[in-house]
Amino acid sequence: MKRSFALLFLAFAAATAHAGSFGGPPPFTNDSPLTTGVDGSYQANARADGLTGVIRFAYSEGSQTTTAASNTYTIFTQGLVFSGPVTASIAGSSLAGVLDSQDAAFSSTQMTGSFTGQFDTKSPTYFFKGGGLVQTWLEDPATGLFGELFSQKFRFTGVRNSQTAN
Repeated sequence: MKRSFALLFLAFAAATAHAGSFGGPPPFTNDSPLTTGVDGSYQANARADGLTGVIRFAYSEGSQTTTAASNTYTIFTQGLVFSGPVTASIAGSSLAGVLDSQDAAFSSTQMTGSFTGQFDTKSPTYFFKGGGLVQTWLEDPATGLFGELFSQKFRFTGVRNSQTAN
């Protein structure tokens, strides 16, 4: 009886052993617990002296989704709040992205930015971190041209929130 129970338990453990389960990652995955690659919903916290924010983006079937609500940033800096679309590119363990102005035609102050980072591909949450730069622009009412108001470097850390893009 004990022997048949042990064999039954061993068969059950082998059948359920996959990434993220108690059985550990399967062979040929480079020890990564991730089975779906980069697909998922990602969120990062940006921070620096006088700057705090959230950067969100989503991937599905190996490329960034087109859902605007899933690809946004909101950054508070120098007493101003900026938000807009995020364009992110994941290539293996590297991340690069652009923060754009949302209402360029309707606001006298705009922000643009960029960021780069690295993923920890062995992390079950696909942890990532890196740095970036934001630049704010102020419109000159006399000429209608934008001039740089200030620029600021920031650091960010984030995780993949889910394996599916929301």
